[in-house]
Amino acid sequence: MTMKDVVLKYPTWKERYRAAVTETNLTLLRQKIADAEGAVMLRLMQLENSADGHPEVIALTDALTALKILEQTIWAE
Repeated sequence: MTMKDVVLKYPTWKERYRAAVTETNLTLLRQKIADAEGAVMLRLMQLENSADGHPEVIALTDALTALKILEQTIWAE
């Protein structure tokens, strides 16, 4: 089974997140981080008033934190 065969739990944003965290080309990585952050933030806004989105909100918050750490790491180099 490859990464592409895995069914994502939150496909509206997780594909962009996965693309960012698996990118090895530094030039592409910066854009993919920005794309993933945008998708995560959009989904957080969509769930803002939702009572049933709590598990996804936790996953979104974790993803955003990971993207920020990745972003800080690549700019520190």
